[in-house]
Amino acid sequence: MLHSLLGIGLASVVIVVLTLTSRRRCLLRRFPLPPGPSPLPFIGNVRDIPPSHEWITYAKWAKTYGDVMHISVFGKSLVLLSSLDAAKDLLEKRSAVTSDRPHFAMISDLMGWTWAVQFMDMGLRFRKYRKTLQQLLHPHAVREHHDMMHRETRLLLRDLLRRPEGFDHHLRHHTGGLMMSILYGVDEGPLRDQYIAMAEDAVGGLVEAGNIGNFLVDFLPLLKHVPEWMPGASFQKKARVWRQMARDMIEIPYRNVQRSYDRGCAASCVTTSLISQQQQLTEGDKDAELIKGIAGVLYVGGADTALSALFTFMLAMVLHPEKQKRAQAEIDATVGRERLPNFSDRPLLQYIECVLLEVLRWHPGVPLGVPHRCMEDLEYRGYRIPAGATILVNQWAILHDEQHYSDPFAFNPDRFCVRDDVSTPLHPAEASFGHGRRICPGRHFANDVLWLMMVNILAAFNISKCIDAEGNDLEPHVAFTNGLVTRPESFACSITPRSASVARILDAME
Repeated sequence: MLHSLLGIGLASVVIVVLTLTSRRRCLLRRFPLPPGPSPLPFIGNVRDIPPSHEWITYAKWAKTYGDVMHISVFGKSLVLLSSLDAAKDLLEKRSAVTSDRPHFAMISDLMGWTWAVQFMDMGLRFRKYRKTLQQLLHPHAVREHHDMMHRETRLLLRDLLRRPEGFDHHLRHHTGGLMMSILYGVDEGPLRDQYIAMAEDAVGGLVEAGNIGNFLVDFLPLLKHVPEWMPGASFQKKARVWRQMARDMIEIPYRNVQRSYDRGCAASCVTTSLISQQQQLTEGDKDAELIKGIAGVLYVGGADTALSALFTFMLAMVLHPEKQKRAQAEIDATVGRERLPNFSDRPLLQYIECVLLEVLRWHPGVPLGVPHRCMEDLEYRGYRIPAGATILVNQWAILHDEQHYSDPFAFNPDRFCVRDDVSTPLHPAEASFGHGRRICPGRHFANDVLWLMMVNILAAFNISKCIDAEGNDLEPHVAFTNGLVTRPESFACSITPRSASVARILDAME
């Protein structure tokens, strides 16, 4: 009798919940979708999506349609957010239903990046990987890598002194090299160079594929079954090549470290730390894929996005010598010229901090962030955000919003200088590292690496425009690449030591 009553009661509760849920869905469907360009039947707004640098076009659309817009592509909804208020309201206050990731057919199904936590669905696996990342990247853990950051920065300065014309190679080499040393314990040399080359190849594919709209298969997943030889299926060949590159990036270094660990001669690094942790688990709970995936994710976040900011910094210094001189004057007054800056100097170098903030704001490395997915219908400002919609935050638009920044397209670190008569503008980290449960766990690491490399480059070198045979300044090419991660296109500049003591200081530190 009791079981019957319990069964009836449970069934009643289920019926009530389903009824309320159904009623809520019906009510929500009465709300219109957010405004946006008018879609065509079946294809939606395919023709409206720009072929490159979408964030600029979306920012222009926002002036017409508002900061919450909707477009559709083959029946798939995209919601574009162009203000910090909208991003916080939907991705932080309602993070329980907006923290999922859309399913990326190209990246996950075809290219095999299922090990990357930034593309994982919400769930137990995501929480397990995310928890591991947070343990490795909280501020105290990041400080354990400061010595390695100092060492790699000195190597960067050494190479800039020896061959300044190759600065773009040096920046790539040493940001990637720093991550490879931290992750796999490899010193500068051929093996580390091999790892960096593999990783750059893999990340190059990810950057191209990660830009929503680049590949139709993300909107029509059935296309992933189209054979490679069919006309129009060139994406399949790209995916096959990129899949192998991504696998090599995480497999080969891991196998080498595991062999060294088994022989008892592995250098201390993130991978050996994770292997040691796994040794404490029962056989069924061990997860080698977690170790590989965590290392791969850390490389992508620590090297590629940091590199974007460093290239932006170099370009800004070439274009704005007066800002460079002010930053160098602060370094000279605080540190002097007989040594190079270190983290203990940071609290006293306030203008350098402003330069870093302005670099992050002026041209954010991930202008559209990483997409979110809405897990159920939501009402927001009288509009319906449909279940399954991909949500993109136009970080570039937020960081160029005149409500937050005067003259937003100008590079002006002075805007962040604390003054009693002027309110402090929006801190770029509010927009540039993501939102809610998907906020970038490596933001503290990136902040420290960028600060240290920027302040040391400024302390050691003058960065200026190149000069032609007639003695005229050559204006650098100012343009930014397209993709999930963007950076300045190749440009030339002159890098000269600020004093004869630079070589002596670097030699003394080796």
